[in-house]
Amino acid sequence: MKTVKRLPSQEKPWMQFFSETAQKAEVPKETIYEAIVRRNKGFENNVAINYFDRKITYRELIDRSNNAAAAFANLGVKKGDIIACATVTFPEPVYSLYGLNKLGATLMTLDPRLTAEQINEFIKRSNAKILLLVDLFYDKLKDDLQKMGLEHIIIISADTSMPKALKFVKQFKMPAPKIKEEGNVMTWNTFAKNGSSDPEASYTAGYGENDCAAITLTGGTTGMPKGVMLSHDGFNAIATSFENCGVSYTRDQRFLNIIPMFSSYGIVSSLHMPFCLGLEDVVIPKFDQEKVGHYVKKYRPAHTLMVPAHYEKLMNSKEMANGFDLSFFETAGSGGDTMNAGTEAKLNGFLKDHGSRFPLSQGYGMSEVSSAGSCYCNGNFRSLSVGYPLLMNTISIFKPETTEEVGYNVEGEICMTGPSNMLGYLNDPKETENVMIKHPDGKVWIHSGDIGYMDEDGYLYIKGRIKRMITPFNGHKIFPAQIEGLIGHHDAVKSCAVVGVKDFDHVQGEWPVAYVELKEGTDAEAVLADLKAMYVGELDDLARPIDTIVLDAMPREGMGKIAYKKLSAQYNAEQEAARAQAAG
Repeated sequence: MKTVKRLPSQEKPWMQFFSETAQKAEVPKETIYEAIVRRNKGFENNVAINYFDRKITYRELIDRSNNAAAAFANLGVKKGDIIACATVTFPEPVYSLYGLNKLGATLMTLDPRLTAEQINEFIKRSNAKILLLVDLFYDKLKDDLQKMGLEHIIIISADTSMPKALKFVKQFKMPAPKIKEEGNVMTWNTFAKNGSSDPEASYTAGYGENDCAAITLTGGTTGMPKGVMLSHDGFNAIATSFENCGVSYTRDQRFLNIIPMFSSYGIVSSLHMPFCLGLEDVVIPKFDQEKVGHYVKKYRPAHTLMVPAHYEKLMNSKEMANGFDLSFFETAGSGGDTMNAGTEAKLNGFLKDHGSRFPLSQGYGMSEVSSAGSCYCNGNFRSLSVGYPLLMNTISIFKPETTEEVGYNVEGEICMTGPSNMLGYLNDPKETENVMIKHPDGKVWIHSGDIGYMDEDGYLYIKGRIKRMITPFNGHKIFPAQIEGLIGHHDAVKSCAVVGVKDFDHVQGEWPVAYVELKEGTDAEAVLADLKAMYVGELDDLARPIDTIVLDAMPREGMGKIAYKKLSAQYNAEQEAARAQAAG
């Protein structure tokens, strides 16, 4: 008798963790602007954004989003347009997100640390005619910006929405850059004067199933990222999943938001989701991990999303000494990478000893599924797992580079499907086809490139990566191929390899190290000096190799491929030996 293979995508064992009511939940067919208006009706006086202790209510958030919509409309913005935004999380780009959404236009969020060349590439790719830019980067980029064909450049300052007292102190200690408004350059205040908070002052586009609500970038700031087009359904599916996950979300709770809105996790899981649940979103535009204890003690957030390294800093902070009570934690969200058993036990022991009722809510996801894919809540903990699929997601394991599902407890490629799937990569159909693949079940699945397995209860476990991706302690993604492409441009380089090596200063994460094989007769010291200059000029500081090593010959495997794992293991072993010797 033939045995029928049991498949997670069909059985969905994780549904045992959701109530009958939750299992009937559906993603509302509405824009993200409509979502925050509807969900907060009657609670407009509640605090939506806590920005340096300035309390911005939901009424103000909605009014200023309406104002932004009208101001953008007066600049000629219409449905289908894309507006670029290179800032961290301030109130003004948040107003822009929802204001543009009301018009049926799209905010494309860029890391302001991108090079002028990278910004220009996305301006061209999106045909954006307007750029919102944080003032601290304007002087560095202003000459290049004038070559990009932009009709308007709107400069946003971190202190625009600060409390007056704090703004005075900040300007006294460090004067804000002086912005000369001329030509196509204006400040946010000048821009906002042309708007109106009247909701009828601008056109409301309404919901479209495949309309793009926002565009975020993959891969941090390394090389040329891809633009991830996120739908209304993607945003709202994440909010609906967390609303029905069993966690107690109440309108008097705070969410500590440390993740920049130029990432999917920042704009979806740390902004829109808290707004949909009526929480007070405490925005930290520039997060200093050394102050994590201060932030937690001051704001007492019921919910937050950080990486394990931040929790280690919290555990060792002076604020947590003498048994500081953390019973206010409902979800201490953790993502960015997997943890080993020792680190997991240490951090969960710390939380328990300080009164937290639940362990870390570890999770897994990617930009292409609108941030979160899995997590566990309410103590449904299983060691070394990254939780079970969110309510609106289906996750299963497939034989790599195929559509063949492999069943339970078998390693393979992690794939996801559901309403949070991206619409695709911005003007990049080839890469979209590589990641979004239609399976025999008729559904389009996102292929993650990560290797893992699922147990019979629906818990997901991460084992490694198909692609050579490097993840530092803070969850940024670094793509070695992009760095190798830069190094390979040097005339003296015969071959090169960039590998991830252990970060000995944090509980998790890796740093990039470069290995180069040079052409015969080359001055190695001169080449190394050139390469270091190239790193500084072309790469974000997180992506710059911490070491560049010259080899006589690049080690190869049987088929002639570079032995990346061997290089990484060798470097780690040498560093461990050196540290042991130094320790005596």
